[in-house]
Amino acid sequence: MTLPHDELEHFRRELEAKRADLAGHRNPEGIAIERTPDSMDELVLASERDLTVERLNRETFLLRQVADALDRIATGEYGICLECEEPISAKRLTALPWAALCLSCQEAADREPSEQTMARRSSAIAEAA
Repeated sequence: MTLPHDELEHFRRELEAKRADLAGHRNPEGIAIERTPDSMDELVLASERDLTVERLNRETFLLRQVADALDRIATGEYGICLECEEPISAKRLTALPWAALCLSCQEAADREPSEQTMARRSSAIAEAA
């Protein structure tokens, strides 16, 4: 199933606007290491720097997802789940235009890391006992 041309254009415009918005926010100035005589001030600056790096990482990841979605529009694969190859619901695409997975596959992907974490914790507890 492919989306109608007008819907694809709508999503393309939304994704391009999001890409422009994200590209406009990419300001690494907060990463600079500043020295100050007061150790508490240095801790505050280090914390602010860490927050800036984390924000830039999140924005970079989102920018990559948006660019990938635009690539999928160009190749005619937009709106198709990359995992199960079923259509992604219009409701999901409206909420998250860069979605690469249908809701079921995304839920499974979200559970996977936590299941691995739980397995490691269980084995660590068993080894400690």
